[in-house]
Amino acid sequence: MLKTILLPDIHHPYHNKKAWLVVLKFIKWFKPHIVVLAGDALEMRAVDHWKKEKGNLKYFEGIRLLSDYQQFIKDILEPLEKLCPRARKIYMGGNHEVFADCVIEENPNLEGMIEPEKALKLKERGWEWIPYLIRGRHGSVRKGMLKIGKLTIVHGEYTNKFHASKTADCYLKSVLYCHTHDLQVFTKVTAEDPSDYHTCTSMGCLCDKSPQYLWGRPNRWVHAFGILYTRENGLFNIYTPVIINGTFTYAGKTFSYK
Repeated sequence: MLKTILLPDIHHPYHNKKAWLVVLKFIKWFKPHIVVLAGDALEMRAVDHWKKEKGNLKYFEGIRLLSDYQQFIKDILEPLEKLCPRARKIYMGGNHEVFADCVIEENPNLEGMIEPEKALKLKERGWEWIPYLIRGRHGSVRKGMLKIGKLTIVHGEYTNKFHASKTADCYLKSVLYCHTHDLQVFTKVTAEDPSDYHTCTSMGCLCDKSPQYLWGRPNRWVHAFGILYTRENGLFNIYTPVIINGTFTYAGKTFSYK
């Protein structure tokens, strides 16, 4: 039985401290074989091209990419490495990690210096890196994916109301993803084999739920994360515990950030 922990949309340094602390406590108890940062683990605020395009230069005051990387190592990578020294550790890029690529397109001389996988020295630290966008020859692009058993894991891309249904229609396989910050499950069946099906599941987020750019508008964001059990035949079970005020219950045991 392979045990995997999936950590969605941390958006450091805008992560929810209570949710993050209780997840670390759970990981210590769970002892996963695989740990996956499932994309947007970093906010990448110092190179936020959306803020730049809107002319919001005040947002960047006092923010530096190097210091954000250093704090991310201290707050996120080092605790996981300490708790899971022998686990397989995977960092999947998300649409926010791509912000660095946008800077490099304007400043090619920075290539190899500011990308998360390079600046964080992921390979040296024992992390596998799966980019959000994998570029091929002649400008072709495909999304980075991780396969564990019969499950495909991606960061996610669709943000419509029924994004799980959209994901199921486009991938035609069982998928676990985040990106939308909420919880949703859709089951897809086909007429070719009425007994067969696949599911697409979004697994919430670990970031603060009321960011400045939403201007206080209500949203469907849920603090949660993914627990994946994979059997030898590749079949699996997914659990997405909902964290409320830094507390959740799983397998009859209550975990709290305190």
